[in-house]
Amino acid sequence: MRAPAAPRFARAVERMATIVDTHRDYRVLRRMQPMSRAGWLSLRGETLIGCAIDVETTGLEVGRDSIIELALQKFWADASGKIIIAGRRHSWLEDPGSAITPEITALTGIRTADVRGRRIMDPIASSLIADADFVVAHNAAFDRPFLERRLPDAAGRPWICSMKDVDWRGFGFEGRTLSHLLSQMGWFYDAHRASTDVTALLHLLDHGLSPFGTALRHAVNAGRTPSCLVEAVGAAFETKDVLKARGYRWNPAKKLWSKEIPLDAKPQEQAWAVRYVYAGSGAPRFRPLTWVERYADC
Repeated sequence: MRAPAAPRFARAVERMATIVDTHRDYRVLRRMQPMSRAGWLSLRGETLIGCAIDVETTGLEVGRDSIIELALQKFWADASGKIIIAGRRHSWLEDPGSAITPEITALTGIRTADVRGRRIMDPIASSLIADADFVVAHNAAFDRPFLERRLPDAAGRPWICSMKDVDWRGFGFEGRTLSHLLSQMGWFYDAHRASTDVTALLHLLDHGLSPFGTALRHAVNAGRTPSCLVEAVGAAFETKDVLKARGYRWNPAKKLWSKEIPLDAKPQEQAWAVRYVYAGSGAPRFRPLTWVERYADC
């Protein structure tokens, strides 16, 4: 008996999946596909031009560890944040000059032999970033310092974070990891390679969060809103638990506790810090943040 034709078989599988997905006791996850869109004629009015990026590294410390894979993809979206055009996806491996540990290989699938003699094409990567209105990553506080250290010509661009600049819990989602958020949207994919994670990021950004447009639109709105970084300069060691409970995070590079707040919360935060951190003998430092500075040295 002849095997069914591929298109006919695919349609039959999709019908079965749709039937199963309508049952309250089952949920279907579909494999995420590369995003390929070229709807130039659909772009009208405001256009959002972004560059989605992801990096894999040899570790977590910017000053000590190195990028071993960089992936990025430029895209164009309409005023609602719907991605209309997805450019070519670029991905490069890079030799860090030392052996990749078994732990990093287990996490990323990248081996020392895979990167030997390989290098990121700096001019292409830097120009794609420079030509976009903003850069977006799912954990910008991690990706941005690594990227700008490796590509100084691409530094100083506006950045948004799809993990932090979207109120996922407020929209009914649990967790904030890329794979978990996408699974709640009905997708699954083979994670932990930068090239795949960039595709996943585009699908995440393109997800509708009615009536507020897409996740991208929400993230851009949040990113464009100025805020303030509170730095607890000179805070005594004994105040660390109080600061942590208040939402401050330790910055090992600067050796201080800091926290981002809305601009209009500055008076209340200063009053709290003067009372509970400095006991009336000091005050925190406030630094304005826009999406140009945000995530640069978190």
